[in-house]
Amino acid sequence: MQTKFVTSFLFSMLLIVSFTSCNSNKKDNTNNKISPTTEFNDKSSNDSTAFYEEIIAKDSLNTELRLMLATNYYAERKFDEAIYHLVILTNIDTKNMEALIMLGNVYYDTDQDEKAIETYQRVLAKDNSNVDVRCDLATCYLRLKKPNEALALLKKNLSLDKNHAQTHHNLSVVYKELSRFNDAEEELLIFNKLKK
Repeated sequence: MQTKFVTSFLFSMLLIVSFTSCNSNKKDNTNNKISPTTEFNDKSSNDSTAFYEEIIAKDSLNTELRLMLATNYYAERKFDEAIYHLVILTNIDTKNMEALIMLGNVYYDTDQDEKAIETYQRVLAKDNSNVDVRCDLATCYLRLKKPNEALALLKKNLSLDKNHAQTHHNLSVVYKELSRFNDAEEELLIFNKLKK
């Protein structure tokens, strides 16, 4: 009895780790052509940003510059500015998946889960195989206290990539939320094996 209690307690402590995001929310060069740490080189960052904002005001259809501005604003955690440019960009260039994913990520990072869900669903409508976006979408549903929707998304992920570590981790959190503790523990063990 005492061993079972200790095991349950330790397992619960491991699940206290928050429901985390997938690779679509990582801000590096693996998922983005322009790294969010890209800096404008010709002046100080603030001067450069103002300079490029002036250019974009005159050439509002310059999608490359708008993406660069949004990326830098996102890296600087100036989310309102990033959203402004990304919304315009995704309206100008509806096929720009990089901008659409980044917009979903900004909404995700600012806990605007309904908007993130809508944006991530637009991504998946164009690329249904993106397990990272689906993983983040599941996180949004769980934060909105909709674990069954999150569960369905994560199971779809496993049908596409059974070794997607973050999916297994997030499944453990969903199963715990649904009081399916044995399933939660099993998913956490799979996650730990995949992370080694």
